[in-house]
Amino acid sequence: MKKLIYKFALLAALLVLMNWIYAKFFFKNDLIKHSDEVELAWQVTNDSCVVVYTGESSNLTYSWKDKDQRKISDFIFDHFPGLKCGDMTKSASHAEVYYYLLENIPENAPVETVIVTMNIRSFGYDWIESNLETAIQKQLVLLKNYPPLFDRFMLAFKAYDIKTEQERGKARYYHLCNDKIVFPYPFNYSTSHEWDYAKAHEGVNDSEGVFNYPLTILACHYIKTYGFQIHENNPRIKDFDNIVKLAKERGWHLIFNLLAENVDRANELVGSDILYLIRQSHDFLLNRYGNIENVTVVDNIGDVRNELFIDQNWTTEHYSEMGRRTIANHVAQAVSNYYPDIYVENIAYDIPKNHYRIDLGFDSLTVYSAMPYGLTIKGKPADIDSNCEKVYISSRLWKDESSALPAIVMELYKNGTKTHFNNLSLNDMTDAIGKWDFTTAVLPIDSTFFNADEFRIFLCNPTDSPIHIKSLDVSFEYDDYARTN
Repeated sequence: MKKLIYKFALLAALLVLMNWIYAKFFFKNDLIKHSDEVELAWQVTNDSCVVVYTGESSNLTYSWKDKDQRKISDFIFDHFPGLKCGDMTKSASHAEVYYYLLENIPENAPVETVIVTMNIRSFGYDWIESNLETAIQKQLVLLKNYPPLFDRFMLAFKAYDIKTEQERGKARYYHLCNDKIVFPYPFNYSTSHEWDYAKAHEGVNDSEGVFNYPLTILACHYIKTYGFQIHENNPRIKDFDNIVKLAKERGWHLIFNLLAENVDRANELVGSDILYLIRQSHDFLLNRYGNIENVTVVDNIGDVRNELFIDQNWTTEHYSEMGRRTIANHVAQAVSNYYPDIYVENIAYDIPKNHYRIDLGFDSLTVYSAMPYGLTIKGKPADIDSNCEKVYISSRLWKDESSALPAIVMELYKNGTKTHFNNLSLNDMTDAIGKWDFTTAVLPIDSTFFNADEFRIFLCNPTDSPIHIKSLDVSFEYDDYARTN
């Protein structure tokens, strides 16, 4: 028995020695070779960063038309001159990657505030079972908090989530066909697969009523991408919970950057049912993480207009300059709670032609019967590109009661006389009561619009129940039914 104990003790000592030798002389090279993301954590540590932004391709993707092609994180940091800031950006990353990057920041690093990207898409199985996931899981093995030698054995023996592309595809298809979607009103389909199939056969028609194949494919992408409901057993929930726990252990301020989705196109091509699911996912995340001490969720979900999304034939969070700046401004407002003395609020930038935006930032305007009109955008149709055939109108607002009367109004004037108007009922765009919500609507524009010499777009609320509005966003765009043929 003593000999057996001696042998086990000798073996344990040998393993400890081997682990020390490996960690001392070989582990760093293996990290760089197999898990080069860790260099991002090393860099923000070497730079003595106080604020760290963590994200994926949304942070660094830009349009070739952008005057300023820098990252979202760079635009955020512009608001805090003199504060040491850095980013850890890795394309195709998700919350699990963010967690291990953050965990690999040394505990004695001067980091105080971390900003973590949150995409609604990443909670869907189209992303969870992406064909890139096996490569991502391989890169994470050496980052996990086990003895380095153990991690290296795990990597050598491929003890991580390995699936072929065919297996990933089968997993995606299984969830598409079997995960139920439940609405609080009658709905014809019980799964996204049924809904997707129906939309593919129903199709999307162009402005002349002709079936448009590319837009039908895009509509189906929206259903597959957002046609799910987040539950507590979702793998991404575990990852974000781990980030919250890590931030609490390290004493960090934690800001989740909930990115904007293209709600304009989702609504236009699929309708209010897909917006219901997007809103439900949004509400789940805000309710779960927005009420935790020292955790902030920055809600950008409906704040970027269609023209600012670079990928017009796919569902991504890749924005041109104004979209990235819109996201950055909102995140900077959240960061300013921790660094108010060095916060620079207003940073000028160019707004694209055909686009108008009022964003009150920290403030909001109250509109009710005593002041029934508010947050007005005025312009001249002559200043709008004559090829534009539609306008997206969006707002962010709060209402205390439901009423059929409040509306977003577009009026046209000729020689000072009102010639035309459209009322977009708030009830048709949002049923949210007692919370902030986005609205989005699209209107066609034609010669009636261009014959006017002034347009006005504003919130109208003739009722005694106040509506609070933070932003109004108007984007005149080309009709890309023709462009996608």
